[in-house]
Amino acid sequence: MMRLLAANNPSIEAGESSVAGLAGLIEAMKDQKISEAMELNKESIVLLFGTEGATDPEIYHSIVSR
Repeated sequence: MMRLLAANNPSIEAGESSVAGLAGLIEAMKDQKISEAMELNKESIVLLFGTEGATDPEIYHSIVSR
């Protein structure tokens, strides 16, 4: 997820804890039963909070540069 956000335009610098909500949303959308239960579809507007940036720049860059 961190690589996905880093590759975004504009790039989003998000740490490990910040991407949990996005990972959950992506997985929920992959499962039709779950997405229907949550009433999520391609028209849904979802607000995700990322509360952590790259707290350790070396580790962040090693993860997103793979």
